[in-house]
Amino acid sequence: MRHLAERSIILVLLAVLCSQSGCRSLVARYPAAASQAPDPVGHSSFATAQAQLHQAAAIEANGKEACVDAYFLACFYAWQSLDEEELGPQSAASWNCYHEAVGRLLAAAQQFGRLDPASGLAIREGDQWFTVPSTHHGFPWAATDFQKLHPPPTGREPQLQRRYGCRGAGVPLVVERRRNDCDPLEARFFPEESLFAATAVLRFGAASQSTPGPRARSAAAVLEFYNPHQVSSLQASGTALQLASNLSAPLALTLEKAPRTYLAGFIEPGGATTTAHLRFLEPYQAGKVPVVLVHGLFSDPLSWADLVNDLRATPGFTDRFQFWFFRYPTGQGFLQSAAALRSELQAAVEAVDSDHRDPALSQIVLIGHSMGGLIAKLQVTYSDELIWTRLANRPLEEIAASESTRAVLAETCYFDPSPDVTRVIFIATPHGGSLRSSGLVGRGAALLVEPSPAQASMHEQLLRDNPDTFNPLIDRRFPTSIDMLTRQSPLLEAMRQMRLKPDLALNNILGVSHPVSLDGPSDGIVSIHSASHPGCQSVLAVGAPHARVHRAWETSHEILRILDRHWRHSARPRDQES
Repeated sequence: MRHLAERSIILVLLAVLCSQSGCRSLVARYPAAASQAPDPVGHSSFATAQAQLHQAAAIEANGKEACVDAYFLACFYAWQSLDEEELGPQSAASWNCYHEAVGRLLAAAQQFGRLDPASGLAIREGDQWFTVPSTHHGFPWAATDFQKLHPPPTGREPQLQRRYGCRGAGVPLVVERRRNDCDPLEARFFPEESLFAATAVLRFGAASQSTPGPRARSAAAVLEFYNPHQVSSLQASGTALQLASNLSAPLALTLEKAPRTYLAGFIEPGGATTTAHLRFLEPYQAGKVPVVLVHGLFSDPLSWADLVNDLRATPGFTDRFQFWFFRYPTGQGFLQSAAALRSELQAAVEAVDSDHRDPALSQIVLIGHSMGGLIAKLQVTYSDELIWTRLANRPLEEIAASESTRAVLAETCYFDPSPDVTRVIFIATPHGGSLRSSGLVGRGAALLVEPSPAQASMHEQLLRDNPDTFNPLIDRRFPTSIDMLTRQSPLLEAMRQMRLKPDLALNNILGVSHPVSLDGPSDGIVSIHSASHPGCQSVLAVGAPHARVHRAWETSHEILRILDRHWRHSARPRDQES
């Protein structure tokens, strides 16, 4: 009993040390090497762990697979040293040793094909092989989705302004998962590669410490993976220890690895690599409200990294919301992109909840930056005849065109609101047009856009077979997004007159980095006058330029406030809503 009590005291001391580190500190790739920590002379398990760790590193340097088993022994002795009554306050040195040993073990085991994160770790001692099983806690992903492990990136990713994590027990990792293209849902809505955060803990049970020998060590060991977004502590001998985490690591690694294709999406909007599509950040989870992010002109979903990072690091956010991303070719007219999003949202809801049993899917929130805000607005409005009458002077049914072309025109110009979207948050959205689109820079950029052969052919046929019918905007060339963002755009004029769906909530976030511009205060691209929209429940001005308004911490904080209200409102029974 005295032994157990003193062990609990040691663990409590560690818990206090972990809690003092704060949950917003940056977590390093691995804790400091044990050789750099104070060496508590005379403590056999700790000294053995250090010696075993150095020996394993030497074996690995020679390229030998036996380093895996040597690292496993280092983990065992480091874990055992935490349990020794004489160690007392110097337990931090043993935790450093343990963390480094676990990190190196997982890296080496993966390199030599001895680790399957979904099922376990293969350990060899002498002529005997043992399997250390793995368990997974709090993940929306299946065990089979744990396909490859990465250490958190050590560099400072310039596109990620803030980092979130905690020091504590366990080794933070990034898990890589590849899409299963044989699954229709995955093939449609999952990216080719998904990265998510995990924290690994290698435990050794009481049997390994009371009975010597390799079989006892391996039989009582278990490799545990925790979702740090859902699990913040773990139990050891009845004591709660803060779990180590690096919540920002998957985003940092994504930004480090992913190619940016926004230039191709602007210049070649008809290209195969930039087709419009909706993607899930995680598997669909019933009861969580989808928050759909729609990027702006000359951009892509990676531009949302700061917002996603801030929101997912907020306690409780991932319990209530799930992120979806809409990517589209920004050079094409945003009427086409809006039609694609309308179709993708309907397909996603039907794919994950064909029986319509999940009420969270009828509370979808759209967040649009810049032109993405206009695409979002077109999900919650009635077109009536407003768009078509500004593009052509004859009814659609009188237009000479093939049935397929007529169907495209009808889908683009005639629509009702998406039934499942109940809130839109505009960020620096040019409802009244963009300052730059009307100038030389905007007109020059528009000339760079190359429509696809199919688009060019359709445009040529419509003009040839329907003379004196279309707006000069269409007569000149296949309209681009730049053409539609000028302050004289007939489309923006039509959108200002469109009816909004009932029971819709709107919020607005503006950029005010430039106090003086041609149209008053602006963010350098969109003026306050242009970004204003009637009927918004809230309006926040952020002192950031246009390209960074959606990345500012003030914006993240405001969106958290709005989403909290959205959740509380949508969770109330209808007869209690005001």
